[in-house]
Amino acid sequence: PMASGSTKLPVMAVISSGGLPEGGEELASKHFELLDYKKAMKSEKSKEVVGIINFGHFHIDEKFVQNFPACKVVSNIGTGVDHIEVEALKKKGIKVGHTPGVLSTTTAELAFAMMISSARHLAQADLFCRSKDDTPSKRSPHAFMGQDLCGKNVGIVGLGAIGCEVARMCKAFRMSIAYHNRRRLSEKEEKYAGDAQYCSSLHDLLRDSDFIFLIVPLTSSTKGLISTEQFKIMKPTASLINIARGGVVNTNALVTALKDKQIKAACLDVTDPEPLPLEHPLKTMDNVLLAPHIGSATTECRLRMTWMAVDNALNALEGKEPVRTPGVTPNPSEISKINESYAKKVMDYLKS
Repeated sequence: PMASGSTKLPVMAVISSGGLPEGGEELASKHFELLDYKKAMKSEKSKEVVGIINFGHFHIDEKFVQNFPACKVVSNIGTGVDHIEVEALKKKGIKVGHTPGVLSTTTAELAFAMMISSARHLAQADLFCRSKDDTPSKRSPHAFMGQDLCGKNVGIVGLGAIGCEVARMCKAFRMSIAYHNRRRLSEKEEKYAGDAQYCSSLHDLLRDSDFIFLIVPLTSSTKGLISTEQFKIMKPTASLINIARGGVVNTNALVTALKDKQIKAACLDVTDPEPLPLEHPLKTMDNVLLAPHIGSATTECRLRMTWMAVDNALNALEGKEPVRTPGVTPNPSEISKINESYAKKVMDYLKS
């Protein structure tokens, strides 16, 4: 926080096509003078900008930050930083913050909701009930036949913070959970994640799962992770739920897998490209559920994210490390404390 009696606030350039999340601008304005980055770049204020707050997937690299020679921090409202050249910025002495953890449950809720909706054809059923076809003579007891969740196998590719929350929700529905990670979690972590079972082979996980969740960051090693060969392994009754990044899945291979009934359905909060072209095949398929990258889109979650992003920036400007920075993972108990503190701050804020 700024010292009492201070009148000049640090100048932050804001990158966001639709502004900061609801309530976020009010929150950030208590600590910073906020300027749209385009306006800041064209004015003398560019020399005063000490940091960047980014909400969205704008590419930020060494060349871009040269527009703001005094920049000391890039604070990203969101977990994924595949659009930010983190290491290059750090070499220039610019700290990078992001907001994992505080959005884990919210994003997991969307993933779980998409699974249920797809399994029970809720989007199609809703459209039918709104159409002229919904008449007594046209209603069939055999329409929109779905599949149970209870007793099914869930495979999670990337059992991090969001994945653990997805696993816990699936466990409550009496589903069996397996996961594939670069490293096996501790026994305590596996127990927390719905007694998740480690699967060292991605091939085996894909082969045995009824519902497959993708929750990995987009990196050079995960780009196109799920493609033609992987779809051939999956059950024809399997559903794929991608809440990671669109590039983790080969889009053309996904279209083919759905058309050829290699898999049953796909639920996509993210796509490649994003958004999809208007005439894209995925938009015409009944067995595809699409969402416009809204994993963290709740009032409470976006406020938690913005609050952490503000604190990340404040820490950096004070010469400290951001609360959360890419590549550095605090121990689980510390993460829990951080998440709980922001949850309490936001709940108190909303009640006031």
